[in-house]
Amino acid sequence: MARHRCWPWNLTVGLMLALQAHGTPSVNVGMNAAFPAGPYLLELLETAAAENSSAYFPLLDRIAAGSFATASTDAALYSEVLNDLQQEGSISSSEALSTFKLALSLRSAAPRIEAHYQHYTTAVAPAVDDSECVNWVLLEGNQYCTPELDKVNRDGLLSLQAKHLPFDRTLGTGKEAILYADPTSSTFGEFHKALSKAAREGSLSYRIRYRRTEATHAAALPMSGYGVELALKRTDYIVIDDRVHDDAAHHESPSSSTSLDDSEDVADIKPLAASDLSSLGMKAASFVLQSDEPLGTLIKLTQDLPKFLTSVVAQNVSTQFEEEFRNNGIKGVPDGVNALFVNGVQVSERQIDPFALIDRLRQERKLIDGFRTLGLSGKQAVSILGHQAVSMAKGSNEPLRYDWTDRLEDGRVLIWLNDLENDEAYEDYPKTLAALLRGAYPGQLPPIAKNVFTLVAPVDFSNPEDVSFIAQLLSFISRGLTIRFGLVPLVSTPEATAKAKTVYHIFENYGIQGLTSYLERLQDAATASTNEEIFAEVTRDQKLLEDSEKMELVEVLEKEGYEQQLKLAQKWTDRLKAETPIRPVFFNGLLIPRDDNWLQGLGMLIGEDLQTVQKGVFHGILTDDDWAPGIFLSNAITRRNSYISPDDEKKSLVVLNINKIYNEHADLFEIIPVLDALAESQKEDWAVVTVIADLTTTSGKELVLAALEFKRRNPGVRVEFVHNPVAAVGAAAVNAALRANQGLLGNVQDADKLAKLLETQSEDLNANYFEALEQFLGASKILSGTQMIMLNGRVIGPISEESQFDVDDFQQFLDVERTKRILPVYAAIEELGLGDTLSTPIDAAKLTSITALSTISDLPEGIFESTTSARTTLYNTWESTHTTIEAGDEEAASIYIVGLVNPVSEQGQRWAPILKVLSELEGVHLKLFINPSAKIEELPVKRFFRYVLESEPSFNENGSVKRLEATFNSLPSEALLTTAVDVPPAWLVAPLISIHDLDNIKLSAVKTDVHATYELKHILIEGHSREGKGGAPRGTQLVLATEKNTPVTDTIIMSNLGFFQFKANPGVYTIQLKEGRSAEIYEIESIGAQGWNPVPGDNGTELALIDFQGVTLYPRLQRRSGMELEDVLQEKDPQENILVAKGRKLAEGLFGGKSKKKSLSEQEHAEINIFSVASGHLYERMLNIMMVSVMRHTKHTVKFWFIEQFLSPSFKEFIPHMAKEYGFKYEMVSYKWPHWLRQQKEKQREIWGYKILFLDVLFPLSLDKVIFVDADQIVRTDMMSLMSLDLEGAPYGFTPMCDSRTEMEGFRFWKTGYWANYLRGRPYHISALYVVDLRRFRELAAGDRLRQQYHTLSADPNSLANLDQDLPNHMQFQIPIHSLPQEWLWCETWCSDESLSEARTIDLCNNPLTKEPKLDRARRQVPEWVTYDEEIAALSKLSKGEAGSTDKEKLSDDRDSRAAESHGKNTKSRNLESEKTHTMDEL
Repeated sequence: MARHRCWPWNLTVGLMLALQAHGTPSVNVGMNAAFPAGPYLLELLETAAAENSSAYFPLLDRIAAGSFATASTDAALYSEVLNDLQQEGSISSSEALSTFKLALSLRSAAPRIEAHYQHYTTAVAPAVDDSECVNWVLLEGNQYCTPELDKVNRDGLLSLQAKHLPFDRTLGTGKEAILYADPTSSTFGEFHKALSKAAREGSLSYRIRYRRTEATHAAALPMSGYGVELALKRTDYIVIDDRVHDDAAHHESPSSSTSLDDSEDVADIKPLAASDLSSLGMKAASFVLQSDEPLGTLIKLTQDLPKFLTSVVAQNVSTQFEEEFRNNGIKGVPDGVNALFVNGVQVSERQIDPFALIDRLRQERKLIDGFRTLGLSGKQAVSILGHQAVSMAKGSNEPLRYDWTDRLEDGRVLIWLNDLENDEAYEDYPKTLAALLRGAYPGQLPPIAKNVFTLVAPVDFSNPEDVSFIAQLLSFISRGLTIRFGLVPLVSTPEATAKAKTVYHIFENYGIQGLTSYLERLQDAATASTNEEIFAEVTRDQKLLEDSEKMELVEVLEKEGYEQQLKLAQKWTDRLKAETPIRPVFFNGLLIPRDDNWLQGLGMLIGEDLQTVQKGVFHGILTDDDWAPGIFLSNAITRRNSYISPDDEKKSLVVLNINKIYNEHADLFEIIPVLDALAESQKEDWAVVTVIADLTTTSGKELVLAALEFKRRNPGVRVEFVHNPVAAVGAAAVNAALRANQGLLGNVQDADKLAKLLETQSEDLNANYFEALEQFLGASKILSGTQMIMLNGRVIGPISEESQFDVDDFQQFLDVERTKRILPVYAAIEELGLGDTLSTPIDAAKLTSITALSTISDLPEGIFESTTSARTTLYNTWESTHTTIEAGDEEAASIYIVGLVNPVSEQGQRWAPILKVLSELEGVHLKLFINPSAKIEELPVKRFFRYVLESEPSFNENGSVKRLEATFNSLPSEALLTTAVDVPPAWLVAPLISIHDLDNIKLSAVKTDVHATYELKHILIEGHSREGKGGAPRGTQLVLATEKNTPVTDTIIMSNLGFFQFKANPGVYTIQLKEGRSAEIYEIESIGAQGWNPVPGDNGTELALIDFQGVTLYPRLQRRSGMELEDVLQEKDPQENILVAKGRKLAEGLFGGKSKKKSLSEQEHAEINIFSVASGHLYERMLNIMMVSVMRHTKHTVKFWFIEQFLSPSFKEFIPHMAKEYGFKYEMVSYKWPHWLRQQKEKQREIWGYKILFLDVLFPLSLDKVIFVDADQIVRTDMMSLMSLDLEGAPYGFTPMCDSRTEMEGFRFWKTGYWANYLRGRPYHISALYVVDLRRFRELAAGDRLRQQYHTLSADPNSLANLDQDLPNHMQFQIPIHSLPQEWLWCETWCSDESLSEARTIDLCNNPLTKEPKLDRARRQVPEWVTYDEEIAALSKLSKGEAGSTDKEKLSDDRDSRAAESHGKNTKSRNLESEKTHTMDEL
């Protein structure tokens, strides 16, 4: 690709100089995991197994044989293992090798190894005495400490034997032997050799589980795969400068005025003119693309964009780039957008992290390898996957339409309630379809006297609910709704049959008016009148139609013609499966469940179908001479089968990879009976159908007979039969009998002949049949004994024995699959000229199943922010000569990454280094369209950024693994910067080590380089729970425990998507319902560890956290018998009856009343509990003073709770000394902002969010009450009085804003405008101090309500200016606030000087009038503040060993003073005597 390489030399020099070492201190940020690294040899082993599972035991054999014993360093181990993997062929392809190296660089196997260790420590070690056994074997419940297994060291350990764990890898079948071992130990080899030999000989099933020994390597685990940002805290120096510039400034030659002056650059950032800012994106993009190394330049420019601003805007935009950029815009590429496609499927922002991308690359490579087995290249495969025919078939959300007509029932079933073309009521309506082109309100239809839209409903005329529903339809007709309504009678009871005959008779002999009269009387009479009486009234009052006959009711009921009519009605009902507990209605053939929300569903479908008709009319497809309903029935299917077309197909669609099945389960599929497709059949007729059933059962034989008839009607279909009995006995014989007679099978048409074939003795008996079957069933998640049908990989079932899946159902299955998944693939390969690649039905099935699998998302809809799973190659139509960066071999690649990247965006800044690493992998082709915003009004990037990631491991000179970190050089020395980390979604991170204030870095004020280490504190276990098929069981309390039921932490289920979150680290856990209301009302059906949809074997409560991506669960809870109306948020009242329970559920959302009793605390809490949050050394200094002021004024026990992720390492290092000196307890709490809740980008606003949005989940569920106190407050009272204050049923209490300082009246925003109108006389409260009754808060689901309202309001970036304050004030009509007495919070800004004497707390809130600094105000206004400050400073010096004699004397004097003050008092908070003075509780 030719490009003009016209680099502005001075900018080149500037970039180079900026990257060189400079006198300005650097900033260096690294990260360690909270758990230590295991032996590097185990990481190599597990990472290899993640790349290729079959590599595990051969590599373990080599370890046991001592092949790597001479490798003395990590680098040597890496080199030797790499050579071994390649030589042995375990990881031989260059593509697999590159993802292996990337995964190893990320230390991705470390959590799996740590989970082994945690399991041993928590579940195994307490049950055994292993002091003498470094390595030992568990076999049949016995512990053996020698490889000969000749002596039982301990018995009675069967409980440890039972379960397979997610990290287990198994060799062989037979008695289960588990080796607990350190593979790096000297004796491991003997154990492994003995056990692996027995396993390969078929006598043992062998698993190894790692354990730590005293010799096990346990160094710190350095992390990579995260980003670090240094954000500009004060951005007034780069806001738009609107001063007039002379023209020369705009048109200077790049060579004269755009060089980067290092001294000036490092000192400050120059402002931009509005006109310069507008074109910044275009100029940055053009500059990147004209460089010799565009990808490297993109990274260098984006990561330090703020300091290159003035240089970039001095460049000219390439005319070639600009023209191509505009052309792509015309083709539909939105400017400024970032988007990423991997093999045509769009990847969401949440999924763009290295750990998730490795998984995706491996999945995509396996997908493309499936195409390669069919002779297709990677490029051809992606062309098929992204072809318009395939993506349109996937992208179409059009559900199936059913033929609602009674054409198949001789036209004798439907009972029409109206006829728009003939009824007088519609005679004034337009009679032409053009009338539908007129405007109408959404969900409404224009008036028209034509039968275009139809709604047909099956009804039981003897059912009061159905009769009421009919009355509802009649009211729609009376209001002139232009839908034709029809009924079909259900006849499952004698009464329903009698009334159905009556209805048919009246309809045929008295017309619509007679029928309407009968139905209205039926509704009015309810149970007061009999059918005979109503019939008599109607036939007396209504006029007979011409050629009609008057009959008595008894004659009607006995007439043979109506019997035949009801049989046809039953046929219609059976055909459309219309008699269900929740009746269906069919609107233009679309099924709507007739539940409480059916009208909303109808309203949506009316709008969609009206558009369909309007398009047909507009384009001339539908004319007045056509039968209008036919436009909806052209692709309608005649039968409804819930297996083939379930109501929730998007969630329940299951497709297996046919290519994988035939390869991995060849031992089964090569020995089963098969009826092959006719050799002369056409490709369009091909399909592969696999019938899986117990062929010895009646229902199994019936399914086989239906399949055989289907095969006779469709000779181009290949049919396979898999005998699936519950037990192994006789299984091989049945399969062999059918296999031996498969030549006769095609002509079998009755059960007796089939039974005789099955009883045939065959010599060709395969003894391994049942074992091969079990392996296939396990891999496919199919239960033994069930009936399933697979067509080209699509699996339906289990089909119940009562269901009749006949030949017509098989035909419908084929028709549906052809339409949705088979023919679109054929269309794609034909258009691409690849039709000759398919030579057999199996080839076609492989291709269509792989393609179908590629479009199925693992994530349930509506929970995660996700993109469509349909693939596209639309980007191939975009111009790419002057707007793209390319890397990799396009012809040989398996992975095609196409991106739209805006170089002047935070997304582009983050994505560029990740994409650079991906481009370095083998088999990856990268194509980036540089896509800036055509016009910029506000600078979108106000940060410096680095991403810590390398494509392969690197090592230090001593051979150890190199610790990667983010390094920032030559930053502007006068800029005020704040540090933050960009981490994968499942990580919870906090600063661990740094002497610097990471919230306020000003490099001109520091003398040395800034170093910081963060810690990966927790990996999250998250979930989305549901109750049956309904909503979230909100308020239900869950406990995370170890395998031995030791609680780790607890939480509640939110109403928002049923979300919950546990903080954990690698290991094996169980999830339980917390004792109390939750366990009384619910039981856990499954924690959904295997996905949203239930699958065989997922009914446990155990999970394993073995990955840096965390765990996402989808628990299914069900109510216990008798608890159907109970509310988990309400305490059980023995006097409360069911009616009251119903009333309370209806009244949910109405607040008031007091919490009746306190919950029992499972753990001891202090009498006073205070939580606070601070960020930066200044606020932490004030936080320390606040704590001392609390302790000075109470004699009660106190515990402080801090939100950990915002605290500096210095504070966390000093707080134990504070706790010991002043006698309080403390605990760090944290919570990861949920993925579904709108994020805050600014740190201050994020802190405000944490203050109010997560009160129900931040603290242990046993904590009943907590007080929030701002860090910049000074307390002058015993906070116990606030802890014990009666909140009168409110969940929290805040202090109203002061009104007493009159000169501030103009600043009281809550007294004017929006707030004055909204509050309607209620007070506006300040959020610097508030008390929360956590129990009442949870009872009212206040957290859910606050989060919902926040999510709604925060969509407007101008709302919630003071988030933590505005939100509770805005919600006080729904969540009441108890107004605290004014003296609880005094602030000089708003409160008068006279009221200071009564103040219980003093807040150093900002003064918008004077703008006095907080420290100045504190020293002036609060005399004791200085005393506290000096006292804490002395303690700090003492804790560091820096204190001089003066500091020690001061601290001693302060202690004496405190002792004198507390003489004679119960000073539990200062001296717990027999108890420890400090316990650092860990969640």
